[in-house]
Amino acid sequence: MRTLTTNEHERLRNLVRRSPAFIGMKIVVHDDQVEVVEPEDLTFGFSPLVDAVADAPADQWPGLVDDCLRRILGALVNGSPELDGPTEQVRERVLARLRPAEGSPVDWWHYAREVAPGLLVVLALDHPDHVAILSDDQVERHGGDDLFEAGFGNLTRQLPDTYTTGDGLYVLSGGDFVASTVLIMPWVLEAVEVTDRPHGVLVAMPDHQNLIFHVLRDGAGARFALAEIARLAAEYHEDSPNPVSPHVYWMAPDAGYLQPVAHHAGDATGVIGQDLVTQFPPDFAATLDDLDRMN
Repeated sequence: MRTLTTNEHERLRNLVRRSPAFIGMKIVVHDDQVEVVEPEDLTFGFSPLVDAVADAPADQWPGLVDDCLRRILGALVNGSPELDGPTEQVRERVLARLRPAEGSPVDWWHYAREVAPGLLVVLALDHPDHVAILSDDQVERHGGDDLFEAGFGNLTRQLPDTYTTGDGLYVLSGGDFVASTVLIMPWVLEAVEVTDRPHGVLVAMPDHQNLIFHVLRDGAGARFALAEIARLAAEYHEDSPNPVSPHVYWMAPDAGYLQPVAHHAGDATGVIGQDLVTQFPPDFAATLDDLDRMN
């Protein structure tokens, strides 16, 4: 599916503002999400709306937007019937999902777990036209620990549509949960036939559809990967309607927490390494020193 142009994205925002689906409601339309402030307190991203219109003729956009909004609002306001069923059925469908804390209704998600500064892991159900994040009440009803265990396990079904590699970098692209597979990184590495990671992995999740990573082996490769991943992450993050983070993270061996180590501050189309901003925690700096000595 193609990416919307700037003009198309602005038209989509205008169609959302004027949609009859919001009659009786007060809304705020942001660049990448819609916030309903009255009479409900709801927030959802633009991804299902972009999916609905991207490949459709322009004259069909108003109807497609209205239909998509009604389905999303119905699911958010009335809940998901499947969540009222047995916990085992919910466990079969639930998925762990990355979510930036900024711009999220975190008051609904006290159960969320932090996987990196400003990055949360929440639980979601994947519907054909939207992703429904579970609320505190829904998670409590079915057992948070059990749902998280199932949500991580179910990510193994989220195979990327495309997988490319070169210069020690891996780029996985596909559906709305590809970036979230960073939460099961050992499985991802096994899938691309990487058998060990003694120095950890550099990784970026610029948007929900992309995961970029490099397995640390030597100093020169690590420094090239830092700059190139940062450039790619900035480019993908800037162009995506569903951004997650522009940062490059280090996942230490046998660690699940992601430490931010770099980001690209300038034009993402520039020279590799130019405008690279680094913030190395002590353990990562020590790892780079060890890798440099191995060259």
